[in-house]
Amino acid sequence: MIELADTTIRAYKKKNGFISLHLRSFLLVHTNVGFRLAAYLKDIRCWIALPGRNEQAFDWVSVSEAPACKVDQGIMAHDLWLWTIIRTRSLRRCIADFRMMYHISFTGHETEEPETVKRKVMVVPHFR
Repeated sequence: MIELADTTIRAYKKKNGFISLHLRSFLLVHTNVGFRLAAYLKDIRCWIALPGRNEQAFDWVSVSEAPACKVDQGIMAHDLWLWTIIRTRSLRRCIADFRMMYHISFTGHETEEPETVKRKVMVVPHFR
């Protein structure tokens, strides 16, 4: 099982007037053994749905190769970075729907299915 340590999405205004959304968090992988996540993480994708807007995929999803914290209290933590650009020129502080799909495969068997995490997230503009 994977969960996120922080889900605060930060919004920044770009020079062209559009808004860039960023999430800097940690993937908390519940495990009792250490392993190289990159070797078993087959896919990870994330989406956000702002109020009144359709769901939009994050353009960039990156997970650190090395753990930020090795197995401690049954959890291994990896850095996670997400960003995307939304084609709007204004945004207020709001609650949005966030969805993350990940596929960890230890056996490579075709019956293994991706897991989905859904969360409500806070979107905080860092501009006026």
